[in-house]
This record gives sequence, structure tokens and C-alpha cells, in this order.
Amino acid sequence: MHVLIVGGRGQLGSAMQAELAQQKQPDSHVTVWNRPEHDLSDPRIADQLANLRPDLVINAAAWTNVDSAEAHPNAANAANALGPLYLAQGCAQCGATLVQVSTNEVFAGILGTFYREYDEPNPSSVYARSKLAGERNVRQLLEHLYIVRVSWQFGPHGVNFPSKIMAAAQKHGALRVVCDEFGNPTYAPDAAHAIWQLVQTKRYGIYHLTNA
Repeated sequence: MHVLIVGGRGQLGSAMQAELAQQKQPDSHVTVWNRPEHDLSDPRIADQLANLRPDLVINAAAWTNVDSAEAHPNAANAANALGPLYLAQGCAQCGATLVQVSTNEVFAGILGTFYREYDEPNPSSVYARSKLAGERNVRQLLEHLYIVRVSWQFGPHGVNFPSKIMAAAQKHGALRVVCDEFGNPTYAPDAAHAIWQLVQTKRYGIYHLTNA
């Protein structure tokens, strides 16, 4: 199996590489795409993917800075909505399966309980709307598709909430943080392992994936 990981420097992309290295599948090959060599905002990425002819594409790339997305909506939309569209076009050309990594942010959080896969999304930010647009774009083109929504992701690589809190605590001591936000932390290596298990099932669809 030839696996293409898009966004290999991020938390999940790095964890996905480690997971596949541990699996040691016979006749397997992993290709990793990162910016700037492979820019998802470039429509030519579809033909590049089709020419590569992977069996499985895992899109872990995204514009994840919520505040920055508000200031730069076009750039966020290019990465989170158009990028997945171009990848899906390439997958459609070569017959590859796509794992599109998405987010709990497609829900506004007003339900008062945990969201399920069949709940109707209601994004409330530029970032969330761009991610939902990415989901809808790939669903229009592909049947062999997994949409995996993760929440509060953290891990040994990249910048995340726990690492920010630890750095701030070491620098400032006592901290003041919000106390009215609830969610499910997701450890990136566990998410990578679960994604690999999921693609073995060939049960395509939308999945909410978290540790708790």
C-alpha cells in the first residue's frame, strides 16, 4: 500500500508517520507532503496527487489558528476548504481513498451535551466554517472517504494547549484560564493509531475520534 500523508510536520501528521513506521506493513510505502513544496491552495496539487497514484491519502494539513483565520479568512478557506477539494479531485482521478481530518469546531457547542456524527453542524467561526466547507467538498466527489473529527488535540510534536499552559506556568506561575469550556482531549499518537485501524475496516463515513 502506498500512503500519502499531507501535512507531515503537524501533530497528527508526525504521529501518523510514527504509527505507519511501527506497523511495518509488507510492500508498504509512505510519502509525506509539506509546505511550501506542496501547497494545498494550488489547484495543480490535484494532478500531482493523481500522478503519484497513492492508495490512501491522509490529509492532516490545515490552517488551525482560530484567531488568525478570523483575520485572514481567504487564506484559511484556501487551506481548509479548497485544499481538501483539490486533494479529492486527485483521489477521484487515481482511485485513492481519502482520510479528511476535521474538527469538533464544526459544532458551535450550544447543544449542552456531546455531539454525535449525525448531528447537524453549526459552525460559528471562520475556521469552523472553512473546515465544514472542506468536509462538504470532499463528500461531493468521493465515496471511499473517511471524515475524522478530532477535538482538543495534543501530542509530543507541534504547538498545543497543554504545551502552552506548561510554558506559561513556568514563566508566570499562577495562571487565569477560562472555566466554561468543555471538550474531549485527543492524544495525537492515539488518534493516528485509531485512524490506521479505521481504514482497515473500509467502513467509510464520518467519525468522531477522541480519547474520552
